[in-house]
Amino acid sequence: MTAELRQVRDAAEGLALEAALFSGTGPGVLVWSPQSRGIVYPAALIRKHGLESSTAFEGWPITMRPTGGGPVPQGPGMLNLALAYTVENGATIEETYADLTEILRDALSGLKLDLECKDIPASFCDGSWNLGVNGKKLVGTAQRWKPLPGGGCRVLAHALIFVEGNVQSDAEMIADLHRHLGLPPVDPKKHVTLRALKGAEMPDRAEIAHQLYHASWRRLRTRRPALAAA
Repeated sequence: MTAELRQVRDAAEGLALEAALFSGTGPGVLVWSPQSRGIVYPAALIRKHGLESSTAFEGWPITMRPTGGGPVPQGPGMLNLALAYTVENGATIEETYADLTEILRDALSGLKLDLECKDIPASFCDGSWNLGVNGKKLVGTAQRWKPLPGGGCRVLAHALIFVEGNVQSDAEMIADLHRHLGLPPVDPKKHVTLRALKGAEMPDRAEIAHQLYHASWRRLRTRRPALAAA
């Protein structure tokens, strides 16, 4: 495993690394993948749905995250990209989402995918800044912002990339959770992996992590210099 890809035990360890990045001052990039499967659930919905005392659903450990959205699966076939940096007053969520999606397009450009940036109804944790192919979700995105005492904000931007494995089976588990909680339905067929799209042409995870890591630093250091300011 390269230094560019952090292999962690579980989602809780990965989210702890992201929290440390977010609490820093300068720009930072983290690419991580968990060794075990689990569910990551937004803190804002934990009590609302009566999960505050739950540690698992159908055998999948539940880990709380501070960002919004809906529950998502984590597992060995997924890569997580996290960027932490400071923006000046006046920066917008749309601008930072645009930066994140451009990083992802840059990193995945060698795979010649026709990536669409839009909502994908019936996908889990749907949002208008998903990246998909042919109406199926390949990447989910999220953000967390924190105002700074001296002005500006600290931003944590996150992307979850479905690389390989059976993401439709994972989505079926999230669909079961949605049914259990009375949330909108999830269609497992609305999700796809890089492996399913590219087959043997897909690079290994370490190479994809390498591209994500360096595309992130190119964006932070050269295309938007103000983002790198501490």
